[in-house]
Amino acid sequence: MNLHKSALWIAGVTLIAGAAFSHAEVKLLDPDYDFGIIRETDGEQTGIARLVNVGTEATYIRDVRPSCGCTGAAYNDNLLQPGDTTTVSFTYNPSGRPGKFNKTVKVYVGDGEERHVIRLSGRVVGSAKTLSRNYPIECGPLRLSERIVDLQNVKQATGRHAFIRIVNQSMDTVTPVWGQDNPALSIDVAPEVIAPGEIATLGIFLNSRFEKHSGDVEYSIPFRAEGDSASVDILVRARILPAEPEISAQK
Repeated sequence: MNLHKSALWIAGVTLIAGAAFSHAEVKLLDPDYDFGIIRETDGEQTGIARLVNVGTEATYIRDVRPSCGCTGAAYNDNLLQPGDTTTVSFTYNPSGRPGKFNKTVKVYVGDGEERHVIRLSGRVVGSAKTLSRNYPIECGPLRLSERIVDLQNVKQATGRHAFIRIVNQSMDTVTPVWGQDNPALSIDVAPEVIAPGEIATLGIFLNSRFEKHSGDVEYSIPFRAEGDSASVDILVRARILPAEPEISAQK
C-alpha cells in the first residue's frame, strides 16, 4: 500500500469511528409528575415535563401518546440541537373521575426506537353531584354508599360480615368515629384516617354468639367525622335463627 492510499485509508477509518460515536440521545428530566389533590370542579389541570438533548446530534420529538382520552398532550417538533431543552405539556380532565389516578404520556424521539414515559398521578375530590351516584348518604365531609345493612338470616353461634364504602369529599384529612357498645357487633374502618378524595371501607361483623335475642334484631350505629357535628345512624338488621340441633350418632 503506497503512502497516498494509506493516508486515505486512515482518514476513512477516522470518519467511520467518529460516526460510530456520534449519536442523538434525549434525557427526560421530569419522568414523574404529581398533580396532587385537585377538585373535580377545578376543571382541566396542566403540567409540563422537560427533555434535553444530551447527545452529539440534532434530533426531534416525533410523537406523544397519552394513555387515555382523559389526558391530552402537546409538544414542539422543532429540531433539538445538542444541549437544547424542550418541553412536553399535558392536561388531565378530572370531570366525572373522582379518586386516585395514574396515567402515562409516551414520548417518541427521532426516527429510531427511542421512547420516554412520563408518569402522571394525583387524586380528584369529586363533586357532590358525581359522588351522589355511588355515595348517596351525606355525613358532613364524608359520603356513604348506604345506610341500612341487612344481614338477613344468621344462625346462632355463627357470624356474618357486611361492608359500606366511604369517600372523603373534602379537601381535609378526616378521621371517622362511631358509637357502638353491643358485644355482638365489631366495627372498623380501613384506612383509619381518610385523605381528601380517598375511599375507605367500613366493616361490620355480627357475631350472633353474643346476641341474647333470637328473631329480628336491629342495631343503630351513630357515625360521623371527628370534629364535625353532622352524623348519620347506620342501621344493621338481621334475623337470628336457632342453631340446628346436633344429631347424635346411633348405636
